[in-house]
Amino acid sequence: MCTGTVTHDPAGDPPPSAERIGAALARVLDRSARDLIARGDDGVEHTLDVIVRGAIATVPHVEQAGISLVERDGRVQSTAPSDPQVRELDELQTTLREGPCLDAIWNEQRTVVEDMAAAHHRWPRWAAAAQERGVGSLMAFQLFATKGSAGALNLYAARPHVFDGDTADTGALFAAQAALALRGAQRAAGLEVALENRDVIGQAKGILMERFRVRQSSAFAMLVESSQHTNMKLVDVASWLVHEVERRGSERVPAR
Repeated sequence: MCTGTVTHDPAGDPPPSAERIGAALARVLDRSARDLIARGDDGVEHTLDVIVRGAIATVPHVEQAGISLVERDGRVQSTAPSDPQVRELDELQTTLREGPCLDAIWNEQRTVVEDMAAAHHRWPRWAAAAQERGVGSLMAFQLFATKGSAGALNLYAARPHVFDGDTADTGALFAAQAALALRGAQRAAGLEVALENRDVIGQAKGILMERFRVRQSSAFAMLVESSQHTNMKLVDVASWLVHEVERRGSERVPAR
């Protein structure tokens, strides 16, 4: 699976000092922050991609990475994988209902697998599949686990026994910063949607006020009643009304 180059060879050069790792981490996070600001219109997807690329560039021995996010329906979705097999392995955990990334999301702040060959007792089916695909070791870090929102950063290496305590601490530090960046991007995206919804509802109220000569409260009540009768969300009713008026090129309420 892992085709990248191992950053540090345990049998060769000595591992980098904590100061060097910290400095490298700071540089990547600073560069990532600048990149996010420069391309702020790309939103959550770009943030996810920056986190994955930053983790591979910063955390020693990491060759591939991905992020698992829990959707509203409870399904765990693989996002921004650096390699197709990362997506496959992340999604396989959801299918099998076992794996280190799921444990990191729901039960632990970090899950470190030093040797995949020794992990069969904990995740028998998934560990066997991961080993067949060339995974030697893995680290998974909880990004957040709150009501309605949960996720994990998953870091892969081809060789076993490359992740030690210092490496895991570096990964945890990166995951903590990544969680802040991701939650910020998610909040910004939610705020943007909320503002868009508010605007379209306001436009729809204006159309109804103009057509029926009613106050804002009455126009809003008309939208609510339409939403209940059509079993549509309020914002969808408002959006339909605005788009119909725009399509017909007039300010009259179209016949339903």
